[in-house]
Amino acid sequence: MEFAYDYEKKFTIVAAGSILLAPGGFKSLTNPTRYIKLLVTYDGSAFFGWQYQPHLATVQGELERVIKLITGEKCRAVGAGRTDTGVHAVEQVVLFRTECPIPVEKLIIGMNGALPGTLRVSRAEEADESFHPCFSACGKHYRYLFRLVKTSSPFLERFFWQLTRQPDIEKMRIAAGEFIGEHDFAAFAKSPRQYESTVRRILKTSVSQDQEVITFDVIGTGFMHNMVRNMTKALQLVGNGEMQVEEIQELYRNQSRQRLGAPAPPGGLYLMKVMY
Repeated sequence: MEFAYDYEKKFTIVAAGSILLAPGGFKSLTNPTRYIKLLVTYDGSAFFGWQYQPHLATVQGELERVIKLITGEKCRAVGAGRTDTGVHAVEQVVLFRTECPIPVEKLIIGMNGALPGTLRVSRAEEADESFHPCFSACGKHYRYLFRLVKTSSPFLERFFWQLTRQPDIEKMRIAAGEFIGEHDFAAFAKSPRQYESTVRRILKTSVSQDQEVITFDVIGTGFMHNMVRNMTKALQLVGNGEMQVEEIQELYRNQSRQRLGAPAPPGGLYLMKVMY
């Protein structure tokens, strides 16, 4: 394989078969462009959200840093969605473009060796040029976790919304059913005016309880900023008897989230899966 040498930078050729770390000195003259799809999982409490921000730890920033370390290329890591500070992902989908010939199996090893322990690549594969993590998606699955506690714990704060009283689970289930279908979710979005349309379709919801943990699952074709956290807040209000199930329909009509107040805390929210 031929390589162009950048005389401005020093580099070291490593043994054949090992991972090539190319800090700008290598550029392939013959390799075609590759599109690499990653499945990544992360603890959102360790990052200031998904999107790159100078001088702050973000998921996108860490991925791009490590991709550059391994490929020697400045690549843009495109995600299926932007998670807020504190929001977790079990299976976020990421795409980047590269000319580096490193096998995907070694890419996983190399990335996980350089990433912080709160961010991991679970899978890597070649993708078609037409694939886009966001625009090719047909749905997403989010999960929100509550935990019943006698006293709030700082060790649980990052991963649950801690409740000190038992909510009415059956009422929460009924309320969650009100989300199913196509509705105008303007009252559940942080800044609804930024969207061309605030109508979204929810395909499935469920509320379950296993001992101290209460789980709210929602699958939809698309979500707006803070939408799931505001849906969760509505369920919590209904479960505590502070809001009636019928008021959810009123929220669709009046398009005002004043009734909901602050959204559910970010730590309980998990992006579970992106569907294609």
